[in-house]
Amino acid sequence: MKKLVVLLFLAQGLSFSSFACAGWDDYWDDWSFYNLLDQTNISKQEYYPFLKTESSFFYNVADQTPAGNLRLWKELLPDWSVADIEKAVYDFSSFSWANRISNIEKRAHKYLEFAQECTEAFSYRENLNTWNYSQLVSQQSIDTESLLTKANALLIEETNEQLKARYYYQLIRILHYSQRWSDAIKVFENQIEGRISKNEIYYYLLDQVAGCYYSTGNYDKAAYFFSKVFNQSIDRKQSAFVSYNFCARKGFEGREYFRGAEDEKDLLLIKSLYQFTDRISNINEFIALDANDGRVELLFMRLVSNVERVAWPRNIGVSNKTLPNIERGATSIEDLIAIADKQVRNQMVTNKDFWVLVTSYLHFVNDDLAQAKNLLEKVEAFDEQKQILSYVFQVFGWESMTRSNEIAFYSILKNNHKGKSILEPNEAWKRMLMDRVAHVYYADNQLAKAFLMHNKLEVTSHLTSGQLLSSLERFYNKEDKNNFEQALIANRFHDSYEFVDYVYNQKGIYYLYRQNPDSALICFNKMSSDIQGAVIPAQIFSNNTKEGFTFPDDKIMEDEVYKAGVFSFIKSDMTLKDVAANLMQLEQLRHDNLQWKRKLANYLLGNFYFNISNTGYYRGKLYNRSNVGHYSYVGYYFEGMNTPKYDDDIINKQVGYNLSDIVYHGRKHRGMSDVARRYYEAVIAESSDNELNARCLYLLAKCDLNDFYNKGSENTYSVDAGYSHLILPESESFKQLKEKYSDTRFHEMIIRECSYFRHYSALH
Repeated sequence: MKKLVVLLFLAQGLSFSSFACAGWDDYWDDWSFYNLLDQTNISKQEYYPFLKTESSFFYNVADQTPAGNLRLWKELLPDWSVADIEKAVYDFSSFSWANRISNIEKRAHKYLEFAQECTEAFSYRENLNTWNYSQLVSQQSIDTESLLTKANALLIEETNEQLKARYYYQLIRILHYSQRWSDAIKVFENQIEGRISKNEIYYYLLDQVAGCYYSTGNYDKAAYFFSKVFNQSIDRKQSAFVSYNFCARKGFEGREYFRGAEDEKDLLLIKSLYQFTDRISNINEFIALDANDGRVELLFMRLVSNVERVAWPRNIGVSNKTLPNIERGATSIEDLIAIADKQVRNQMVTNKDFWVLVTSYLHFVNDDLAQAKNLLEKVEAFDEQKQILSYVFQVFGWESMTRSNEIAFYSILKNNHKGKSILEPNEAWKRMLMDRVAHVYYADNQLAKAFLMHNKLEVTSHLTSGQLLSSLERFYNKEDKNNFEQALIANRFHDSYEFVDYVYNQKGIYYLYRQNPDSALICFNKMSSDIQGAVIPAQIFSNNTKEGFTFPDDKIMEDEVYKAGVFSFIKSDMTLKDVAANLMQLEQLRHDNLQWKRKLANYLLGNFYFNISNTGYYRGKLYNRSNVGHYSYVGYYFEGMNTPKYDDDIINKQVGYNLSDIVYHGRKHRGMSDVARRYYEAVIAESSDNELNARCLYLLAKCDLNDFYNKGSENTYSVDAGYSHLILPESESFKQLKEKYSDTRFHEMIIRECSYFRHYSALH
């Protein structure tokens, strides 16, 4: 349930602090879509807080000054500046009244002095956060009789109509806050109603009286008065709306007191807002009452916002959404276009530019770009909004990113640049255009540009698409790049290394994972300078029986076959180039005439590829990343490999709208344990060494477990022998290790150290 932070007490300035909903689920609602049509295009500024939003109770607009109250003060003190009036009214104690000596200035001073006294007396009401109305009217120990006596005396001696109304306001306020609700109502009915002008102060006063009706249980009358304040006051709309909601929750709308078309409009508007019923029927009903009423624009704009929330989702990336994400001819759009067209043709409607503007925009959403452009040219106001839409219409009209289109797009971004980089704009409409341009590139298979529209080059270290890397290499080497292409490259990589060097580095790593060290070495040799990467230890060719990712290398990688003289080419610390060269030499040894060399070369290669698998100790090492963080390497759930969930598959099949979120689709499972399996099986096929074979069978079981983590298995079972929910994959390797090699030293060691194998052996 949303908790409203309500401030119902208003000082002499009577300003209202808006309040927000607390709720994480919808907090980011307004950040989930692109808002292209500025809702504040409506003509009645006082209704801005009631524009469509779901991330706060009122629309997120800047704090509004109490324009209605200041306007009345300006009428009373025409020679004063608005700034002086605002300071005198809202910062009374620090305002200097020197040389303010005219008769009306003296009387204004006297009133504001008394208003300040009332404000201080009821200051306890300022910071009440509650849904409970009774808590808002609780009485503190205040000498209200003294205040009432003074208010009446000042009221009697005052002759100016406006100041008299203001004293009445203070009088009613004192009675209201001291819980003399019936007395306040009597004063209003007998002395005020029908005797003072229905200006802004009248509605401030009516708001207080409505609160008294509420406190006496006359909720229907209170609702009626709150609705009048909401509709007629400039400054008190938000507080009146909150108060009306108190009544509405009790089932009272004030309908008994509504009479005539004006009342019907007032009721229709506030009901539409508090019930959150953004319906076409409400708009049509209001237009039937008065097509030229500015409040029609408010209700209409809320409906347009509903369309935007569907049509323009942000960050859609490789999802199945598009821009606009709404079918042409959708009922909601067609109905809104029909209403807007009717308003444009209606001779009674004066704010034509608003209706032509929204009609143009809705035709654009409805995929009728020609009509949208035609109507936009007819709009004579809303210069900034018109310019933004003209840019949007222009870019969405491009079916391909030709050189001239790229230059035009660069000009749009540069000429309207405000943020850190033209490719990292703050404005939503620019980010939406970048989504669109990235889509056009993606659809045209210009992967490098599609990728760089949203992603830094470093993102490639989380991806596995060789197609993307090759496209980035070709793009960098492209001659005669225009300004936009140069901006893509300049903005999308770290300046501590060359763009193309980073691409070659990533391609080299890509080939290492593809078991193609020859191509990897070619890529590493193309680099003009070494990128400061990880130092790869020789132990990457070793293996471990103790599981864990936080142990030091020399404490966990105990197997030392890689130290044999035949492998002297393996340095203790290696670069990626060294690793590629070592893998090439090991591949050569696999075909040596001597059986023992072939056997051990297969063994080291199996160790390497398992170690860089997503369950291996050196996972992430080639990219100079930590090996800890299970979620970085293995998904929470088994992920099917037959659907395009991963970046390489997504890019190959051109899935989605653009590549803005491709980093979240990096492949965690690259099949390295399957590669390792082939090498370990080759060792066993070549070997008569039972100790080595037993170890390889255990390492094959680790490959089985890797498959289980990544692919799942129908043949799994749980055991509970001191462990909760221990799930074991069926393993032919464990079976052979138990049945054929139980007399080896390795078997004796591993059954002691490995709980998996120990429980497996106990159950078979």
